[in-house]
Amino acid sequence: MQILYHHRTQATDAQRVHILEIVHALRGLGHTVEICALVDTETVRPAHNDAAPPSRLAILKNIPYLSELAQLAYNFYAIPKIVLHARRLKPAMIYERYALFNCAGVAAARMLRIPIILEVNSPLALEENRESGMKMLALASWMEKKLCNASTQTIVVTGALKKIMISFGVQPDKLVVVSNGVNPDSFRVGVADPALVHQFSLVGKVVIGFVGWFRPWHGLDLLIQAFAKAGLHTKNVSLLLIGDGPARADLEHLVKTLDLAQHVLFTGALSHDEVPAHLNLLDIAVQPAANEYCCPMKILEYFGLGKPVIAPRQDNIAELVHDGEDALLFAPGDVASLADALLSLSQDAPRRARMSANAAAAIEKRGYLWSNNAQRVVDMATAAKLKA
Repeated sequence: MQILYHHRTQATDAQRVHILEIVHALRGLGHTVEICALVDTETVRPAHNDAAPPSRLAILKNIPYLSELAQLAYNFYAIPKIVLHARRLKPAMIYERYALFNCAGVAAARMLRIPIILEVNSPLALEENRESGMKMLALASWMEKKLCNASTQTIVVTGALKKIMISFGVQPDKLVVVSNGVNPDSFRVGVADPALVHQFSLVGKVVIGFVGWFRPWHGLDLLIQAFAKAGLHTKNVSLLLIGDGPARADLEHLVKTLDLAQHVLFTGALSHDEVPAHLNLLDIAVQPAANEYCCPMKILEYFGLGKPVIAPRQDNIAELVHDGEDALLFAPGDVASLADALLSLSQDAPRRARMSANAAAAIEKRGYLWSNNAQRVVDMATAAKLKA
């Protein structure tokens, strides 16, 4: 099958990983995939740096209406670009990662009379308005509903997100839940690299950890406070924070205030390829916080490496894990509840071993593989063509 993948993101974070993994999985099934985008997605680019001078897009966002009008205007560039690309490739389908105000893929698919699978990772109108406020919220919400209903199928990453989209007026039969996945070539059970163990002074330690870009809403302050409350620094336990980000300075200040500098360690920024080796240092992996509709990719990557997970008890998380079997869930935002979970699991090696095996097995058992996701996408397009 010839597939045209369209997206508008310029991100270098998990969004780009998601795009490349589904493209790689589709190609792995023998299909031809070409990407139509603003940037060369498949060229390695430096990770986003919040300390860098603001981009033109960031400057635009500070001018009322201008950012939203610019996103609308993108369609006048993207629709002919997709159509011209498609006339050369002759794709059997378009796959599009949904972006705010972006109707290009749906419009082009209608013109070309081919199926379009729309992938929605969050209710962007709601999310953008919650984070920074929107001047054109009514239009954004209306377009979001119309685009999801106009697609051949709309993929949502959690059942919780499906409920939200239905409440916004999207037809239930348009929505298919497909969680994020794991690439077993990159994330598989392994052993800790002795050089890294010595580098971070983790010999003989039980290691609790987190990986990601450090932002205020990721709950890392909660994790540090819970680590201190549980007294884990006196129980041969270390906390390893893998990554970097704008919240790091505040986190380091909190660690210093709590006198935990010898027990809470920061790796600094790493490339995606370096992450698995650092995650193999962990005995327990933590998702301290998450919004109510996301499908945290890091939980599945933790599972791929056979790491028992501690995460908030909320619907979208409970869809992915089995509480008490491969994960322990705590009351969201509750330091004492998280501290109890950290203390309980860190001091019970046999339980950690059982949960580790269950976590690794969950990937195959529950189909958390990008290759499975790719096959489902192809099946949706094939079914649509048979109905046409």
